[in-house]
Amino acid sequence: MKEKIRKILIEAACPWAPLPPFEIERPKVKAHGELATNLAMILAKGAKRNPQELAREIIASMNDPAGVIESATVAGGGFINFVFKKEVWQASLREIVSQGTSFGTSRAEAGRKVVIEFVSANPTGPLHIGNARGGPLGDVMAALLKAVGYEVTREFYVNDVGGQIDKLGESILARLGEILGNGEADKSVIGYQGEYVKELAQSATKQFGDKISTGRVSEIGRFGVDLMMEEIRKDCKEMGIHFDSWIYEKDVLKIETPPILEALKNKSVTLEKEGALWLATQDEFLKDRECVLVRSDGRPTYFANDIAYHAGKYRRGFDRIIDVWGSNHHGHVPRIQAALQSLGFDPKKMETVLYQYVRVKRGDQAVKMSKRGGNFVTAREVLDEVGRDAFRFFLLMRAPESHLDFDLELARRHSQENPVYYVQYAHARLASIERKVAEAGLPPVMADADLSRLDLPEEIEMIRMLHEYPEEVALAAARLEPHRIPFYLLELSKVFQAYYTKAREDPRYRVLTPDVDTSQAKRYLCAALRLTISQGLTLLGISAPDEMN
Repeated sequence: MKEKIRKILIEAACPWAPLPPFEIERPKVKAHGELATNLAMILAKGAKRNPQELAREIIASMNDPAGVIESATVAGGGFINFVFKKEVWQASLREIVSQGTSFGTSRAEAGRKVVIEFVSANPTGPLHIGNARGGPLGDVMAALLKAVGYEVTREFYVNDVGGQIDKLGESILARLGEILGNGEADKSVIGYQGEYVKELAQSATKQFGDKISTGRVSEIGRFGVDLMMEEIRKDCKEMGIHFDSWIYEKDVLKIETPPILEALKNKSVTLEKEGALWLATQDEFLKDRECVLVRSDGRPTYFANDIAYHAGKYRRGFDRIIDVWGSNHHGHVPRIQAALQSLGFDPKKMETVLYQYVRVKRGDQAVKMSKRGGNFVTAREVLDEVGRDAFRFFLLMRAPESHLDFDLELARRHSQENPVYYVQYAHARLASIERKVAEAGLPPVMADADLSRLDLPEEIEMIRMLHEYPEEVALAAARLEPHRIPFYLLELSKVFQAYYTKAREDPRYRVLTPDVDTSQAKRYLCAALRLTISQGLTLLGISAPDEMN
C-alpha cells in the first residue's frame, strides 16, 4: 500500500519535482487513517506555502486508476491521511498466503556478506545472564539479516590469552587446598569466586594427579579455560545458538597480531613510552591505558589482538562487520575504529550494538547471585528454570540499549500474562481451528475463497497488520532492532485473541459457521495469521506449538 501511495503522490506532486525525501507511515492513532504522509509539510518549507493549502492541492491532483483509496483528508499541520477500500485489503490477503514460508523475507541484500560477532564471553567462568543477553540478540540479528538476503557468518571470539589465565590457575590451586583438607582457602588469593572454581579444581586433580604445583599455574589455568569453553558451547546450544566459526585469541596473537603491529608502526601511528608501545593517531596521544599495544615486557595487549582480529574481518571481504557487545565496551569502540582507520580500513563498515545488562527478579525481589556463579546468576540456571522459549523471548523484548528486568516468576507462568505464552497460545488456537475442521470432516481451505466475506472491522485490521510484517522484518534488519519482532507478534496476537474471544457471545466472529463461504474466508484469514505468527516465532528461534495446556 505504501508503494502504491508513493507512486500516486509522486505523480500528483510533479510540479514540485524533484521531490525531497518524504515519509509514508501508519499513524499511531487509528482515527487518523491507515497511512499518512508529511509530503505537503516537506514541500511547504521550500515553496514558502501554507502546508494545509498545499496538501489540498496535492489531493486534488491525485490520480487513483486502481481505485484503492476510500478517502484522503488533510489533518494537523498538513498531513495527508489515507483510508483504503475494504475490497483492497480483502483481495491483498491472497498475496500473503501465496508466499507461504517465504512471507516476510526478501532478496533485497542478496550478494552481500555480513559477519556478526556476539556472546564472546570471558571463558574464565560460566556464562552469566548479563552477557548471555547478547546471545539471542546477536542470533536474531543474524536471522533478520539472512531474511533480507545477506550471507551471514555467526562468530564467537574466545579471549583465551592474558593474565586472566594465570588468575584462574591460581584460583583453582587455592581451591585445591580445600579439597585436600588444608582448610579454607585464602580469599585474597582466589581471583575468581564461586563453586565452579572448586569444580574445576576437582577436575584438575583427575587430570594432573600428583603433578599439580604452583609452577604449572598457566597450564592449569588453560585447562580451566578449556573446561569453561565446553560449558559455554553447551549453554549456547541450549539457547538455540549455532556459531559458524570460533576464533581464538591465541591464534590471532600468533599469526595476525605481529604483522598488524608492524603495519601500525609503518603508518607512524605508534609511540614508544615507558618501554611500551602505544597507539597515537592523528598526532593526538591517546592516554587511556587500553591504548597500549605492547606492554613493557613485550606482550601484546588484548587491544592489539582485537585490532588484528577486526582487520582479519575486513580482509575476509565482509560488506558489514557487526559486533554485539556489553555496554562496558563503549570506550573500546572508538579506539578500535581509530586503529582500523589508520590501517586504511573504512571504520564505518564496523557497526557496534551495545546492550545493557540484565537484572534477574523473582516477582518484586531481585535475585542477586547464585552459589555456583559466586557473584552472578548463570545463564544455565535461568535456562533450566524457564526453558529456551521464555529465555529468548524475554531477553529480546527490549531494545539493546534499554535495561532489562528478567522476571523468573512471570517467565514460568502458563498464563496470558506471560508474553511468550500469550503469542504461542494464539498460534495454538489457530492450529486448533484446523484440527476441529479435520475432525468435522469439512473441506480444506479453498484458494479461491470469497474474501469479501471478511468485512468485520477486526478482520480488516488483522489483514492490515499482516501486511506490516515484511516491513517490520526489513526495519529490524536495517536498524539491528530485534525487539521489533516480539512487539509486533504481541500486538497481532492481542487483536486475534480479542477477535477469538468475541465469538463466545457474537456468532459473527465464529470461524466455523453453517455458512460455508463465510467460514472458508475466515479460515483463510486464520491460515494467514498462523503463517505469520509461525514465521515470526521461527525468526526469534522460538517454537510455534500446535497444542498447549
